[in-house]
Amino acid sequence: MTLNATTRRLSGNLLRELAASMPVQRFPAGTTLLTEGDSADFLYVLIEGQLKVYACNSKGREVVYNILEPGEFFGEMMLDGEPRSASVKAVVDAECVLVPGSELSGLLLAHPEFAECLVLTLISRLRNATSKIRGLALDGVYERVAALLADAAVMDGDVLRVPRSFTQLEIAKRVGASREMVNHVLRDLVRGGFILKDERHRMTIVKKLPKHW
Repeated sequence: MTLNATTRRLSGNLLRELAASMPVQRFPAGTTLLTEGDSADFLYVLIEGQLKVYACNSKGREVVYNILEPGEFFGEMMLDGEPRSASVKAVVDAECVLVPGSELSGLLLAHPEFAECLVLTLISRLRNATSKIRGLALDGVYERVAALLADAAVMDGDVLRVPRSFTQLEIAKRVGASREMVNHVLRDLVRGGFILKDERHRMTIVKKLPKHW
């Protein structure tokens, strides 16, 4: 299951133009920008920082839909006039351009790049949702964890490194499983020689992860 399909981001030139003509707001790390169920009045464009898109239930259990980077935007579902469908929190200090709903149509007409990016982003997020539903329905926890690790790992010198932000709890939130189940999967991958953990608790993928365990 892949939670992040091809990422669509606005160009640096357009980000600077938006920041010069629209309201800009900073959000300290840990700030909740939007809460599921809120009224939708603005589309947000992230120009600095990192944001988490998530939902949680009354017991505090959380599922992470996406992690947003500069050049990405959120709140586009305001187009249907319905309340917010997810919550958004700043992972680190963040800065966003706020696009009022009343100005969105004009922005799309004036900037074809923005309109194209919006359409492609909606398609990508629909694919993500379809993939996640398929994974939850048809794949086990191992398959979901392995797919997430393989998708998120990046080259660090000559090794394939899993981001340090991927704690067991964070992985559990992204794949819809308990931390204990994720711990079991990671322990088996370490014992099998597929993943190495160093003294700084960083995870390195040393062999291609098997699709099934």
